[in-house]
Amino acid sequence: MTFIEKEIILEKLLILKGYCEELETISAHLSEEEYKKNTLHKRAIERTIQLIVEVATDINNMILKALKKGPTADYFSSFIELGEAEILPIEFALKIAPSTGLRNVIVHEYQKIDDHIVYSSIQDVLTYYEKYVRYIFRYLGMDSE
Repeated sequence: MTFIEKEIILEKLLILKGYCEELETISAHLSEEEYKKNTLHKRAIERTIQLIVEVATDINNMILKALKKGPTADYFSSFIELGEAEILPIEFALKIAPSTGLRNVIVHEYQKIDDHIVYSSIQDVLTYYEKYVRYIFRYLGMDSE
């Protein structure tokens, strides 16, 4: 991986970290009932989840390209391929990859967005992507703090 590629990935990781912090702030102390009633909160949370997934998959494809393995056909596969390349633990890759489906529902509105599913996914998104950031920093040989 070139110095410039590493710097771009680092910049994207910092953006991703910021999005996770924003999601945590937006959703803190927000009950499911409040979430369902407040369109502004719903759209902010949906958009932030979308951005989190998109930045992470950009990072995935940059790493896979540097390894001469990418880009992948879809967002889901980018996590699986990072697991297969031992950048992410495979068990973790299998857990985080399905979050791309939530992003697809939000973006493409394949079906009516289920507020309960989005709301109940917030903590998983935060947990998985905060771990993801730490794994990628470790791969780059850096500290995530």
